[in-house]
Amino acid sequence: MPSIPLKKKYHVRELVGATSVGEYYLIADPENDRGVAVVEEQTVLQQIIARAFLDKAFLPVSLLMKNVDGAEILKISKPASIFSSAFTVRNSDGKILCVLKHRWSLFRPVVAVEDEHGQSLGNIEGCWKFRLFQFRDNNGNPVSTIRHLYGGVARELLTTADDYEVDIHADSSMTLISLAATICIDFMFHES
Repeated sequence: MPSIPLKKKYHVRELVGATSVGEYYLIADPENDRGVAVVEEQTVLQQIIARAFLDKAFLPVSLLMKNVDGAEILKISKPASIFSSAFTVRNSDGKILCVLKHRWSLFRPVVAVEDEHGQSLGNIEGCWKFRLFQFRDNNGNPVSTIRHLYGGVARELLTTADDYEVDIHADSSMTLISLAATICIDFMFHES
């Protein structure tokens, strides 16, 4: 199964594309700023047309993560929905790694991380400013920290492109889930 180099820290950059109709992310190693993977949204003509009339939050999402060799690593998908967001993350073999479900909370963003049978793998809780997210397992141990980085006045005002820093605290088995969660957090909280 294809993968990416395992690191303790990653940068996830949403790239700004004037002609792009879908989202595109670069996952980089912060030590040498070299890309280790890309995530691109798979769109069809109906979705492109629907975006002119509907908010992206209501539309289905299909993302594909590939390593630098072009090998598929993950598929992230969300069906069209009106009320809640639930992203399914599958490995290249089609096995479900996790389901990320947005839970409504009055003051803090919360994302439940579940396995394919609905059993909890942990929770991702954010601060009230939606800038810092902590992924913890069921025992309260930190798995990863996801920081939404400030991109500068022009980028913040003129685009929806965002940058994130992901610190991995747990073993390497949760690295791909943490990176997928970063992309999903961007769709859930920062794409409007």
